[in-house]
Amino acid sequence: MLELAARWDAATGDGDGDAMAELAEPSLAFWHNHDDLEVGLEGTIRTIAWLRRTVPDLEWHDVDVQPTPTGWVAQKVMIGAAPGGPLRAHTCVVVTVSDRGRVARVAEYLDPAALAVLTA
Repeated sequence: MLELAARWDAATGDGDGDAMAELAEPSLAFWHNHDDLEVGLEGTIRTIAWLRRTVPDLEWHDVDVQPTPTGWVAQKVMIGAAPGGPLRAHTCVVVTVSDRGRVARVAEYLDPAALAVLTA
């Protein structure tokens, strides 16, 4: 599980949509607590690309990554220079992996107030 977690983190960190698509189920569901929306694979790839354009020096720093029986849980700190000032957002994702060994679902938890600098 941790190998897949590292590959997924590298793909999302690099904004590599092709690698994300290779690692995910086509039916990927990515849910956000801050807007209670669930987006698919293409929407997730677009969001990561937008983040990379908006915060070119964007980095995710691992706090902890723990395997679970069905995937993994990762705590991270997202940092960078956003249009409205320094970005520093603590995030937690709960990832579920399919029987085929692909990312099937991601539930992301973060404080939406920390994202205000993205659109300021």
